[in-house]
Amino acid sequence: MSHLKRFFPRPKENEEIPVHLIDMQKKLAGWSPGLKRSVYVDDFKDTEDLKRVREVTVLRVYNWLSDGESLIELSEMERSQFEEVVDMFIKHGGEIRYTRIKNGGRLVNYFRLEKDSVPEVSVKEKLLADIL
Repeated sequence: MSHLKRFFPRPKENEEIPVHLIDMQKKLAGWSPGLKRSVYVDDFKDTEDLKRVREVTVLRVYNWLSDGESLIELSEMERSQFEEVVDMFIKHGGEIRYTRIKNGGRLVNYFRLEKDSVPEVSVKEKLLADIL
C-alpha cells in the first residue's frame, strides 16, 4: 500500500487511487545520470545534461490515500483520455480514480470516473450535548 502513497504513485494493474486535479503543465522530462532520476524542466536549453528527453504533461493531483500531493507523468494519449474523464467529472460529478492498465505488454496510466462513490469513513454517532 505504501507505493500508492508516494509523491510519484505507481499503482499495479487492479489498484486504484482516488485523485483530484490541482494543476496540469507541459514540461520537458529527461533522465539525469547524476541524480539518477527523471528531471522536469521548462526550457530546452536546460536539457543538455539529460538523456532520453521528451515532452510530457505533468499532473499535480491531490492523492486521497496519502492525504497530500502527487505527480503523474502523462503521454499525449494518456492526457486526452484524462481530459475526457475530467469533462465527464465537470458535467456529472463523482470521483476520479487513477490506475494503470496493460496495453501491448506494458502498463499505461488510465483514469476513470466513479459516479456513485461513497467515502470510506467511519462515522461515530454522538449527541451534541455529550460533546459540549
